[in-house]
Amino acid sequence: MIQFDSTPALIVVDMQNGFCHKDGSFARLGIQTDPTTIVARVNELLSEFRAAGLPIYFLKTGYKADYSDRRGRDRHDRLEQFQGLLRGSWDADILGELTPGPDDNVINKTRNSCFFRTSLENTLRERGVDHLILTGVGTDVCVETTARDAYQLNFAVTTISDATGTCNESDHLAALHALRNFGGTASTSEVIEALKKLRNSNHV
Repeated sequence: MIQFDSTPALIVVDMQNGFCHKDGSFARLGIQTDPTTIVARVNELLSEFRAAGLPIYFLKTGYKADYSDRRGRDRHDRLEQFQGLLRGSWDADILGELTPGPDDNVINKTRNSCFFRTSLENTLRERGVDHLILTGVGTDVCVETTARDAYQLNFAVTTISDATGTCNESDHLAALHALRNFGGTASTSEVIEALKKLRNSNHV
Protein backbone atom coordinates (compact mmCIF):
# COMPACT_ATOMS: atom_id res chain seq x y z
CA MET A 1 0.00 0.00 0.00
CA ILE A 2 1.35 3.39 -1.01
CA GLN A 3 1.79 6.09 1.64
CA PHE A 4 2.81 9.75 1.40
CA ASP A 5 4.87 11.16 4.26
CA SER A 6 5.00 14.75 3.01
CA THR A 7 4.95 16.25 -0.51
CA PRO A 8 4.32 14.11 -3.60
CA ALA A 9 4.36 15.44 -7.17
CA LEU A 10 2.63 14.05 -10.24
CA ILE A 11 4.90 13.54 -13.25
CA VAL A 12 3.26 13.15 -16.68
CA VAL A 13 5.82 11.83 -19.15
CA ASP A 14 5.63 12.38 -22.94
CA MET A 15 1.85 12.32 -23.36
CA GLN A 16 2.31 14.09 -26.68
CA ASN A 17 0.70 13.95 -30.10
CA GLY A 18 3.89 12.61 -31.61
CA PHE A 19 3.94 9.54 -29.37
CA CYS A 20 0.23 8.94 -28.81
CA HIS A 21 -1.99 10.46 -31.50
CA LYS A 22 -3.04 8.41 -34.53
CA ASP A 23 -1.70 11.19 -36.77
CA GLY A 24 1.54 11.67 -34.83
CA SER A 25 5.04 10.94 -36.04
CA PHE A 26 5.40 7.68 -34.11
CA ALA A 27 2.18 6.32 -35.64
CA ARG A 28 3.74 7.05 -39.02
CA LEU A 29 6.77 5.07 -37.86
CA GLY A 30 4.52 2.17 -36.88
CA ILE A 31 5.24 2.41 -33.14
CA GLN A 32 2.36 4.46 -31.77
CA THR A 33 1.32 4.04 -28.14
CA ASP A 34 -2.48 3.90 -27.75
CA PRO A 35 -3.34 6.30 -24.91
CA THR A 36 -7.07 5.51 -24.77
CA THR A 37 -7.02 3.71 -21.43
CA ILE A 38 -4.40 5.69 -19.60
CA VAL A 39 -5.64 9.18 -20.51
CA ALA A 40 -8.67 8.70 -18.24
CA ARG A 41 -6.43 7.54 -15.39
CA VAL A 42 -3.98 10.41 -15.82
CA ASN A 43 -6.90 12.84 -15.80
CA GLU A 44 -8.17 11.32 -12.55
CA LEU A 45 -4.79 11.90 -10.96
CA LEU A 46 -4.52 15.42 -12.37
CA SER A 47 -7.86 16.29 -10.78
CA GLU A 48 -6.84 14.88 -7.41
CA PHE A 49 -3.45 16.58 -7.35
CA ARG A 50 -4.97 19.92 -8.39
CA ALA A 51 -7.65 19.63 -5.70
CA ALA A 52 -4.95 18.96 -3.12
CA GLY A 53 -2.81 21.86 -4.33
CA LEU A 54 0.09 19.52 -5.06
CA PRO A 55 2.63 20.09 -7.84
CA ILE A 56 2.20 18.67 -11.32
CA TYR A 57 4.93 18.43 -13.95
CA PHE A 58 4.35 17.69 -17.63
CA LEU A 59 7.54 16.49 -19.31
CA LYS A 60 7.69 16.57 -23.07
CA THR A 61 10.27 15.69 -25.68
CA GLY A 62 11.03 18.43 -28.18
CA TYR A 63 13.97 19.26 -30.43
CA LYS A 64 15.41 22.30 -32.16
CA ALA A 65 14.57 22.75 -35.85
CA ASP A 66 17.97 21.35 -36.89
CA TYR A 67 17.85 18.51 -34.32
CA SER A 68 21.26 19.59 -33.03
CA ASP A 69 20.16 18.83 -29.45
CA ARG A 70 19.16 15.26 -30.28
CA ARG A 71 21.33 12.27 -29.40
CA GLY A 72 23.95 12.07 -32.14
CA ARG A 73 23.53 8.37 -32.82
CA ASP A 74 19.84 8.89 -33.58
CA ARG A 75 20.42 11.63 -36.13
CA HIS A 76 19.08 11.59 -39.70
CA ASP A 77 16.57 8.80 -39.09
CA ARG A 78 12.94 8.61 -40.22
CA LEU A 79 11.70 10.73 -37.30
CA GLU A 80 13.72 13.64 -38.64
CA GLN A 81 12.51 12.95 -42.16
CA PHE A 82 8.96 13.34 -40.82
CA GLN A 83 9.99 16.51 -38.93
CA GLY A 84 8.74 14.82 -35.78
CA LEU A 85 8.74 16.26 -32.25
CA LEU A 86 10.02 19.68 -33.24
CA ARG A 87 9.70 22.08 -30.33
CA GLY A 88 6.65 24.30 -30.78
CA SER A 89 5.00 21.96 -33.30
CA TRP A 90 1.66 20.15 -33.01
CA ASP A 91 3.58 16.86 -32.90
CA ALA A 92 5.41 17.94 -29.72
CA ASP A 93 2.27 19.31 -28.03
CA ILE A 94 0.62 17.56 -25.11
CA LEU A 95 -2.52 15.65 -26.10
CA GLY A 96 -5.58 17.89 -26.13
CA GLU A 97 -7.29 15.65 -23.55
CA LEU A 98 -4.51 16.42 -21.06
CA THR A 99 -3.93 20.14 -21.58
CA PRO A 100 -1.77 21.50 -18.72
CA GLY A 101 -3.54 23.91 -16.37
CA PRO A 102 -2.28 27.42 -15.51
CA ASP A 103 -0.56 26.20 -12.34
CA ASP A 104 1.00 23.10 -13.89
CA ASN A 105 4.67 23.03 -14.84
CA VAL A 106 5.85 22.09 -18.35
CA ILE A 107 9.48 21.08 -18.83
CA ASN A 108 11.11 20.25 -22.16
CA LYS A 109 13.60 17.42 -22.51
CA THR A 110 15.73 15.92 -25.26
CA ARG A 111 16.61 12.54 -23.72
CA ASN A 112 14.72 9.59 -22.26
CA SER A 113 15.30 10.62 -18.65
CA CYS A 114 13.33 13.59 -17.38
CA PHE A 115 16.35 14.44 -15.22
CA PHE A 116 18.97 14.65 -17.97
CA ARG A 117 19.72 18.24 -19.02
CA THR A 118 16.50 19.61 -17.49
CA SER A 119 15.62 21.77 -14.51
CA LEU A 120 13.38 19.09 -12.99
CA GLU A 121 15.57 18.01 -10.07
CA ASN A 122 16.24 21.56 -8.87
CA THR A 123 12.59 22.52 -9.26
CA LEU A 124 11.47 19.51 -7.23
CA ARG A 125 14.01 20.21 -4.48
CA GLU A 126 12.89 23.84 -4.28
CA ARG A 127 9.28 22.73 -3.84
CA GLY A 128 10.21 20.24 -1.13
CA VAL A 129 8.96 17.31 -3.19
CA ASP A 130 10.16 13.94 -1.92
CA HIS A 131 7.89 11.43 -3.71
CA LEU A 132 7.31 11.19 -7.46
CA ILE A 133 4.19 9.64 -8.97
CA LEU A 134 5.07 8.62 -12.53
CA THR A 135 2.54 8.39 -15.36
CA GLY A 136 2.78 8.53 -19.14
CA VAL A 137 4.66 6.77 -21.94
CA GLY A 138 6.52 4.66 -22.69
CA THR A 139 6.64 2.50 -19.60
CA ASP A 140 9.74 0.69 -20.85
CA VAL A 141 11.61 3.75 -22.15
CA CYS A 142 11.17 7.27 -20.78
CA VAL A 143 9.07 6.33 -17.74
CA GLU A 144 11.40 3.55 -16.65
CA THR A 145 14.55 5.61 -17.28
CA THR A 146 13.11 8.48 -15.25
CA ALA A 147 12.07 6.16 -12.41
CA ARG A 148 15.53 4.65 -12.16
CA ASP A 149 17.20 8.08 -12.15
CA ALA A 150 14.76 9.44 -9.56
CA TYR A 151 15.47 6.46 -7.34
CA GLN A 152 19.23 7.05 -7.56
CA LEU A 153 18.62 10.73 -6.69
CA ASN A 154 16.96 9.63 -3.43
CA PHE A 155 13.38 10.44 -4.33
CA ALA A 156 10.65 8.02 -3.35
CA VAL A 157 9.20 6.78 -6.64
CA THR A 158 5.94 5.08 -7.55
CA THR A 159 5.12 4.16 -11.14
CA ILE A 160 1.38 3.94 -11.77
CA SER A 161 0.60 0.65 -13.45
CA ASP A 162 -2.72 1.67 -15.03
CA ALA A 163 -1.64 5.23 -15.93
CA THR A 164 1.43 4.24 -17.94
CA GLY A 165 1.65 2.47 -21.27
CA THR A 166 3.83 1.52 -24.20
CA CYS A 167 3.55 -0.05 -27.64
CA ASN A 168 2.58 -3.51 -26.42
CA GLU A 169 1.37 -5.15 -23.22
CA SER A 170 4.33 -7.51 -22.78
CA ASP A 171 6.86 -4.65 -22.76
CA HIS A 172 4.64 -2.68 -20.37
CA LEU A 173 4.42 -5.58 -17.93
CA ALA A 174 8.15 -6.32 -18.18
CA ALA A 175 8.97 -2.71 -17.30
CA LEU A 176 6.61 -2.73 -14.34
CA HIS A 177 8.24 -5.96 -13.15
CA ALA A 178 11.69 -4.35 -13.32
CA LEU A 179 10.48 -1.22 -11.54
CA ARG A 180 9.51 -3.18 -8.44
CA ASN A 181 13.18 -2.66 -7.51
CA PHE A 182 13.10 1.08 -8.18
CA GLY A 183 10.40 2.39 -5.90
CA GLY A 184 7.63 0.00 -6.88
CA THR A 185 4.27 0.38 -8.57
CA ALA A 186 0.69 1.17 -7.57
CA SER A 187 -2.71 1.68 -9.18
CA THR A 188 -4.51 4.97 -9.71
CA SER A 189 -7.05 4.09 -7.02
CA GLU A 190 -4.29 3.39 -4.50
CA VAL A 191 -2.72 6.79 -5.15
CA ILE A 192 -6.07 8.55 -4.74
CA GLU A 193 -6.64 6.76 -1.44
CA ALA A 194 -3.17 7.79 -0.22
CA LEU A 195 -3.86 11.40 -1.23
CA LYS A 196 -7.09 11.38 0.79
CA LYS A 197 -5.21 10.15 3.86
CA LEU A 198 -2.55 12.82 3.35
CA ARG A 199 -5.16 15.57 3.12
CA ASN A 200 -6.96 14.29 6.21
CA SER A 201 -3.74 14.15 8.22
CA ASN A 202 -2.87 17.71 7.21
CA HIS A 203 -6.23 18.90 8.55
CA VAL A 204 -5.74 17.31 11.98
